Amino acid sequence: MIHLRLLRLAGTAAPLLSTVVLAGIALSAVAVAQAVATAELFAGIVSGTRLQNLLLPTIVFAAALLVRPAISMLRELTVHAVAGRIKEELRTRILNAEIDAGPIATSSSRSGERQSLVVDAVENLEPYFGRYLPQLVVTFVTGASLIVVLATIDPIVGLVVGGVALAVPFVPRLWDAALAGRGEQHWAAYSSLHADVVDSIRGMPTLKALGAVQRRRDELAQSGNNLLKVTLAQLKLSLVESGLTSFFLIAGPAIALIVGTLRVTSGDLDPATLFLVTMLSFEVFRPFRELAMHWHAGYAGVSAGNRILSLLNSTATKDSLRVSRSVAGSGVTGNSAIAGSTRAAYPSTGSTAAVSAEGFNFRYPGADRDALHDLTLTIPTATTVAIVGESGSGKSTFASALLGFALPSAGELTLCGTSTKELGNEGCSPLVSLVAQDPVLFTGTIRHNLLLVAPEASDSDLARALFDAGAEELLDPTRGGLDAPIGDNGGLLSGGQRQRLAIARALLRDSPILLLDEASSAIDARRENAILERLRETRRADGSARTTIVIAHRLAPIRTADIVFVFDNGCVAESGSYNDLLAQNGVLARLHAAQAPGVMA
Repeated sequence: MIHLRLLRLAGTAAPLLSTVVLAGIALSAVAVAQAVATAELFAGIVSGTRLQNLLLPTIVFAAALLVRPAISMLRELTVHAVAGRIKEELRTRILNAEIDAGPIATSSSRSGERQSLVVDAVENLEPYFGRYLPQLVVTFVTGASLIVVLATIDPIVGLVVGGVALAVPFVPRLWDAALAGRGEQHWAAYSSLHADVVDSIRGMPTLKALGAVQRRRDELAQSGNNLLKVTLAQLKLSLVESGLTSFFLIAGPAIALIVGTLRVTSGDLDPATLFLVTMLSFEVFRPFRELAMHWHAGYAGVSAGNRILSLLNSTATKDSLRVSRSVAGSGVTGNSAIAGSTRAAYPSTGSTAAVSAEGFNFRYPGADRDALHDLTLTIPTATTVAIVGESGSGKSTFASALLGFALPSAGELTLCGTSTKELGNEGCSPLVSLVAQDPVLFTGTIRHNLLLVAPEASDSDLARALFDAGAEELLDPTRGGLDAPIGDNGGLLSGGQRQRLAIARALLRDSPILLLDEASSAIDARRENAILERLRETRRADGSARTTIVIAHRLAPIRTADIVFVFDNGCVAESGSYNDLLAQNGVLARLHAAQAPGVMA
C-alpha cells in the first residue's frame, strides 16, 4: 500500500518506469536462459554427450553473454531518464505547492527544512523509483515464475524453494514498523540539522555582533550528535534485517541443492535434472539479492516520499485554484504598456472603491483568536491612505489579505469590485504590488532586478521608475548606472537604496494598487515625505492614478495621507484625516505622543 501511494509521485515518468521493469524482466529471462543452457552443458558433459549435440545450449549461452550487457545498458539509461524526469517534476510540484500555500502556510515551518525537502528528499526518491521499485516488481515476477517451473519439474523442490523465497521478503517485515519509525526519526533529525545550519549561515553577522558564535556552535554540535545517534540506531536495526535477508539468500540455493540431492537419492528426480534444478534455484534468489542492494535506499525513499506527499496533500485543492485563474484571466484586459513597450500591463477598474472590507475575519492556523475581526473599511480609488497601529494590531495581516494569502473566514474583502475569495492569490497579484520592509533583491544589476517585472521596458521606463521612487542617484553613470551590480540580495546598496529600488520595481508592474508595508523604514523622514509626494503624482500606463496604501509605524510621513486607518486589536478603531484623528485624542493621539520627539511639525 505504501508503494502504491507513493506511485502518485512518479508523474509522467510512469511509462519510463514500466520500461525499467520490462528491461529488468528481460534481463532475468536472459539470465534464466543462460542458467538453463549452463545446466544442459553440465549435464551433457557429465553424461558424455557428443559436443555437436551441445551446439544449441552453447549458442544460447554465448548469446546470453552478449545480450545481457546490452539490456543492462538499456536499463541504466532508462533509470537515469526516470530519475531526471521525476526529480524535475517533483521539484516543480513542491515549489508550486509552496507558492499555492502562500507565506502564511509556510511560516510555520523552517526554511532549511523546506530546502532539504526540495533537495535531499527528492534525491532520495531517485534510487527508490529508479532501482528499488522496479526491482520489487522484477523480483516478484521472476521468483513466482521460476517457482512454478520448479514445481512442475519436482513439486517437493518447488514447495521448499517457494517457502524459503517467501521468507526472504516477509520475515524482515517483522521489523518494518520499527524501521519505518527510525527512518522518520532520521529524516527529522537530518532536516533539523540542515535547518540549523542554514539559519546559522544566514544569521552569522548577528551571531558575531552578539558574541553568540560559540553558543551556536555548541547547539550545532548537539544537533549533529543527535543525528549521529539516530543514524546509528537505524543502522543497528537495519543490520538485523540485512543479516536475515543475507542468510535466506545464501540458505535458499543451498537448501534447494540438498533437497534436490535427496530427491535424486530416493530416485524421484533424474540426476541430470539436478543441474537444472540447482541453476534455476540460484536464479530464483538472484533478483532478491539485487533487491537487497537497494533495500535501504527504498526505505529512505519511503520516508522522503511520505514527507513530500504530506506537503502536496496539505495544499489546497486545485479546483479553487483553477477558478482563481479563470477569474484572474478574465479580469486582465489589454492596457497599453509604459512608454509604448509591449510588456503586459495590469487591469484598470471602474469601481469607485479600490479596496472594501465588510465584516472581514481571519484567523491564523492554530491560533486561538482572530488576527482580524469584523474589519470594515473602504479605500477609494486614486487615493493615498495610511494604515497605522501598534505591533500586533493586524496591519501586516491585512497586507496578506490584500495579496490573497489571508482569505476571510467570515465577511468579505473586495479588490476593485471583486471578492478576494474569487480572485485567490493569482487574481489578487495583478491588482496589488507589494513593497515589503526587507525586499528581496536578486544578485545581478539594477537593470536585471527591474526587468524581472517588465522584461520589455526601455531604459527610459526604468529611469522614470527610479526617479519616481526617489532613487535617481542609482542612475549615476560613474557608478555604472543601470548596469551597476547590487551584490547578493542588494548587499552593495544601502538599506534605503534597497527599499527605493524595490519601490521602482513595484511601479513598473503598473498595478492599480501600490502597497508599501514599512517600505521606507530605512529612509530618513524628509526623503520619505518627498517619495510619497512623488508617488501621488505618478500615473499608470493608461493615465489613471494608482491607489497607494502605506502601512507605517513612523507617523511623520503619513500626515498628508487622504485617509488614516488606525488598527487596534484586529479591527479599525479610528479613521479620518491625520489632524482630525489627533483632535479626537484617541489611539492615533496616543501613538503620536509616543513619537512626538521624532515627528516633524
